[in-house]
Amino acid sequence: MTAERRLTSEELVRELRSALDADTGWLPALCVPNGPAGLPADAKLEAVVERLLAFASAPEVPAAVAPTLQRAADAADMALVTVGAARYHHVGMAYAYLTQAQGFIGRDGQ
Repeated sequence: MTAERRLTSEELVRELRSALDADTGWLPALCVPNGPAGLPADAKLEAVVERLLAFASAPEVPAAVAPTLQRAADAADMALVTVGAARYHHVGMAYAYLTQAQGFIGRDGQ
C-alpha cells in the first residue's frame, strides 16, 4: 500500500489562488462578465479572503453555492490569525469548502 501525501499549507493556499486566478480560475469564469475579478497567481491570503467574500455575495453566483463560498472565506480568514496545526486546519477547511462549492456548479440547473 502506498502512503498518501498531504498537501502543505502553502500548496493549499496555492489551490485557493488557482480557483480565483484571473486567467484560469473557475470562480471568475462563473461570474463573467460583470462579477468580481480574479486574483493574480501571487496574491496573499488576505486578498484570497477578500475575493472569496466578494464572490460569496456576487449576484452571478448560484444561491446554493454562495453559503459554501462564505464558509470558505471564513475558514481562510481564521487561518490569518492562527499558526501551526490550527492554521493548517483552517486553510484545509477553506480548500474543502471551495472544492465542495465547485462540485455544486452545474447541479440542479445551477
